[in-house]
Amino acid sequence: MISSNTSGIPAKEMCEGRPEAFRKHFAITHFFNPPRYMKLLEIVPGPDTLPGVVEILAETCEKLVGKGIVYAKDTPNFVANRIGTFSMFSIIKNMIELGLSIEAVDKLTGPVVGNPKSASFRTADLVGLDTLLHVADNVYNGAPDDEKRETFKAPEFISKMLEKKLLGDKTGEGFYKKTKDAEGKKVILSLDYNTLEYTPQEKLSFASLEAAKALPGTGAKIKSLFYAKDKAGEFTFRTLSETLIYSGNRIPEIADDIINVDNAMKWGFARKLGPFEAWDAIGVEKSVARMKEAGYEVPAWVEEMLASGKTSFYKEEAGKRYYYDIAAKDYREIPVKPGIILLPSLKQQKKEVASNTGASIIDLGDGVACLEFHAKMNAIGEDIIAMIHKSADIVTKDFDGMIIANHADNFSVGANLAMILFAAQEEEWDDLDWAIKALQDALMRLKYLGKPVVAAPAGMALGGGCEVCLAADRVRFAAETYMGLVEVGVGVIPAGGGCKELLIRNTEHLFETQRGGIYPKQIEMMPFIARAFETIAMAKVATSGPEAVKLGYLRTTDKMTVNRDYLMEDAKQTVLAMNMEGYVPPRPKDEIRVPGENTFAMIKLALWTMHESGYITDHDVTVSTKLAYVLCGGNVLADTKVSEQYLLDLEREAFLSLCGDPKTQARMQHMLTTGKPLRN
Repeated sequence: MISSNTSGIPAKEMCEGRPEAFRKHFAITHFFNPPRYMKLLEIVPGPDTLPGVVEILAETCEKLVGKGIVYAKDTPNFVANRIGTFSMFSIIKNMIELGLSIEAVDKLTGPVVGNPKSASFRTADLVGLDTLLHVADNVYNGAPDDEKRETFKAPEFISKMLEKKLLGDKTGEGFYKKTKDAEGKKVILSLDYNTLEYTPQEKLSFASLEAAKALPGTGAKIKSLFYAKDKAGEFTFRTLSETLIYSGNRIPEIADDIINVDNAMKWGFARKLGPFEAWDAIGVEKSVARMKEAGYEVPAWVEEMLASGKTSFYKEEAGKRYYYDIAAKDYREIPVKPGIILLPSLKQQKKEVASNTGASIIDLGDGVACLEFHAKMNAIGEDIIAMIHKSADIVTKDFDGMIIANHADNFSVGANLAMILFAAQEEEWDDLDWAIKALQDALMRLKYLGKPVVAAPAGMALGGGCEVCLAADRVRFAAETYMGLVEVGVGVIPAGGGCKELLIRNTEHLFETQRGGIYPKQIEMMPFIARAFETIAMAKVATSGPEAVKLGYLRTTDKMTVNRDYLMEDAKQTVLAMNMEGYVPPRPKDEIRVPGENTFAMIKLALWTMHESGYITDHDVTVSTKLAYVLCGGNVLADTKVSEQYLLDLEREAFLSLCGDPKTQARMQHMLTTGKPLRN
């Protein structure tokens, strides 16, 4: 097979004059940049490409490379860039007409409508203005019959930016410019497109924008802005209407159905909703009426769909999802590929066993349950802890094993920091002690459940989220898993078993069974304690699943799933395999060897040296000393044997004492306010 990553040369042209064998085995495989993080892969066959070639490419790239496949046609810029570029130029046109600033537009086209934080113009700076214009020219020259062809012509100020080499990050200046103020602080200026001068960003707000932000769910936010009556609402109405209509007119020109269009925009631009999903969110019938009232011409097939009594592009019935097939003029079931588990679908099929506001237990079939977190950011609070305990009861009685997984962007970002800070400020020490003990007990129940427990993290698994994984028998992790114990960043140490588990994982190989007894090898423990200490004290976060193995958060026996879509099924199969292999529950560790006070003294000396050299602050020393105390087992002699509960008690005591420190509370407050760590 032969493929090209180009999107600027038609597949038909690349096949011209080539041998038959080449033409039959050629297809375009258009990856989106950066390929590691962007899920989209557009596959575009040539005029003579064998169907089997497309099938093999799709299956290989989906399973082994982790891509989401969109079947595109051999048209200019295929699917994602065709619609994405039109959307960008529509945004620019309406920005000028409504007199909005660049930074105002980015506020209106960012996370509030389900787009990344880079929104429109920050994304353009990342891509490069020259690249954006090249893509636009490709449509203008290659699609002469496009009804919106003139939209792809750059406005005057964009052409002037190109002349002045204001191309974005590659030249240091684009729609934004990074510089420093008189005090040497970093500032980001925005371009005034009327003068092509850089000015301080205006601090503005729209009532409709603030109202939309307060609503739950991306769809509700978009709907609120779309029907708002202020300038922000008018901008959203115009740009979204034009993009939706343009998307509707591109079928079947660039793709055969709405699914491929929606997936292309979600996977290629990291959007929460595709065009037709967004159209459903604002209400198809109501929005079409307003579009027509404003003078827009809606695609004929959309009006035909509405006339037939069908008022949405997607619908769900009995746990199955359907899409409107334009050619068939009716709904068709969206096929679910074997090996993909969809928890919302299982819930609709009444497979939910128990639930509260933070978590649910779902029957996956074959004797396997799933503990799903669904709190905000999956922060671990009372509800999740309660459901961990409940899941242990239910699985012990009714199931053969359990996975811990969810569909959220992040597995879990850790404990509820706001709750911890509030308790500390109110000096509710008994309540805080109870909460930490409850988490410790819950995770110890998972560890010694007696049946296989497999965690399936993806995205961020930080703090308590990492500790959940450390408590599992096995971990089936997504390739893009970002795992770490980051508590020192807010002035505390891990207290859900994180210190204990890293101590065990870094030292357990030093001991071996001989003639029924456990004896230490003749190896000094200090280097291995130091490794655990550095990992936690430096708040090291793995930037991928394989790196989490290197850092010791995961074991070499834990396995990776490249395509997250298959993660839950792989985790479920791991549970089944463990039972088939004759699962033997782990034994409680009552004789954990700790290095004691001598090693503790050595670490304190190292901390003193770093402090005197100016590398760490006073409070860094305080927090790190508490961490070292726990990892060394407290004030005990070298090679003392302790239990897991002993180490958990040390963790909890250290955590509570640090919570009472004003400098720790300042770190917590700063993180909650700014999202950034404070070095005090």
